[in-house]
Amino acid sequence: MNGQPSALRIASQWVIAAILAAVLLALFLLVAGVQLTAEDTGKRAHRRSVATLTDIDARLPAIEAALSAAGSTPGNTVQVPAFPLPVQLTVGEAKTLRGAALRDRILDDSATLLYDKGTAAWASADQAGVQRIDRVSSAGLVKTGLGMVRDSRHTIFVIAAILLAIVSLVLAAGLMMTIHDWNMRFVAMGSVVFAAALPCLAAAIAVRFAFKTAQTDADPFTKEMLDLGIGAVWIPIRDYLALSALGFGVAGLGALGMWLQSRPTQAPGPVLPRGQ
Repeated sequence: MNGQPSALRIASQWVIAAILAAVLLALFLLVAGVQLTAEDTGKRAHRRSVATLTDIDARLPAIEAALSAAGSTPGNTVQVPAFPLPVQLTVGEAKTLRGAALRDRILDDSATLLYDKGTAAWASADQAGVQRIDRVSSAGLVKTGLGMVRDSRHTIFVIAAILLAIVSLVLAAGLMMTIHDWNMRFVAMGSVVFAAALPCLAAAIAVRFAFKTAQTDADPFTKEMLDLGIGAVWIPIRDYLALSALGFGVAGLGALGMWLQSRPTQAPGPVLPRGQ
């Protein structure tokens, strides 16, 4: 044997690497989903979307006026009137909360409702409270994405990401077992990570560019919705950029090691006697 890898082993390396790259690509997408649907991130997104969709600043004076009559309402709680989400206040809060404090309470509770229950939390009785958005549009894509930002979907993303992470580790171990040279292992793993992260990065940048382009001639409401999407898509862009750089760096490190290893070593010249 001349020490060269067999054709079968080389073919198995390529097959495992291709499968691993596909699994990692799916894993990277799921990780972005985990981050975007996390409680803090999700509630912030819902809070901003509710402020935009309901135009709460314009309707806040009417809400305050309606809450002034809360003292005559039987029971311990009052539902915020003229608002498309069933936000509940105590009678005492209905009498005292006004201005920015009332606005923050309504938005915070609305975000919690949407994160816990999804878009079903929107009250169908007040259709005027929600701006109509064409689903086949960039703003519609943002609104559809917001429907995915909820606690139950976050749990699904987490479980799926864990399962794919385990599969990735098994495939990575299998790929390493077929490669004996450590430098080549670095090249292989770095290249696989880079190959999986780069398409995700390109797709995320394309989505952000599409949102920015759509903002050019959009009305103020649509611009605000698109701005929400632009802010959200920065999270996966940041992650995929870091993963692409990591994969490229690891592969480059392995390539450097192979180059140093392949350099010929010069034998020392003959030692001449003194005087010659």
